[in-house]
Amino acid sequence: MERAPELGRSRNTAGAQRAASFDRAPAVRVFVVGEVRVYCEGIAHLLAAQPSVQVVGIAAPTRDSMQQIASVGPDVVLIDSVTARRGNTARLISSTSKSQVIAFAVREEEAEVLACAEAGVAGYVACDASSDELAAIMCRAGSGEVACSPRLAAILFRRVGALAREQGGAQLPPLTPREREILELIDSGLMNKEIATALSIEIATVKNHVHHILEKLGVARRAAAAAKARKLGR
Repeated sequence: MERAPELGRSRNTAGAQRAASFDRAPAVRVFVVGEVRVYCEGIAHLLAAQPSVQVVGIAAPTRDSMQQIASVGPDVVLIDSVTARRGNTARLISSTSKSQVIAFAVREEEAEVLACAEAGVAGYVACDASSDELAAIMCRAGSGEVACSPRLAAILFRRVGALAREQGGAQLPPLTPREREILELIDSGLMNKEIATALSIEIATVKNHVHHILEKLGVARRAAAAAKARKLGR
């Protein structure tokens, strides 16, 4: 009869130790980006009340703020859905920092979700998410997980399946080894003269190959040829 309290205290002690260990976990560092300052400040205020989150900055989506993000190095950059759909900001953040980009206030509609996905967003916070849910998503994103609601996940999986079917039915037209080599150089941003120098061939020869590449791929421009080759898996 006397051992039961000891067992109870042991369990309580173990629980306290686990809680203390959780409390010692480093807070996820979050930078908030959006068009409307007051809106972003409200989000930041909600997040700051969560012990698992540390807000390290608020800014509008400008080049200066992108440099600030790169300098601060947050775990997560939280951007509003309007900024996310434009694409440039998310891509710039991804290319200049190691931060996870999460879009907030996202409507669970296919067009909006796919626009964010194509911009490189790694996770989504729906319009009706609570502050606790928002903080939980920040923590998951800070650990490298992609976070979104089951409905948003279903939309993304449907799109991935559709793309797989499209790519499975489309193949890159046959190109000669030299045409493939030139197409790769075009995709790298080289102009005809630079390609000729790189391959030690005449510029007229390059132009002839480029003409054949455009014909085979059914496009009118070099950039479109490179994009199509990437899509079909060059």
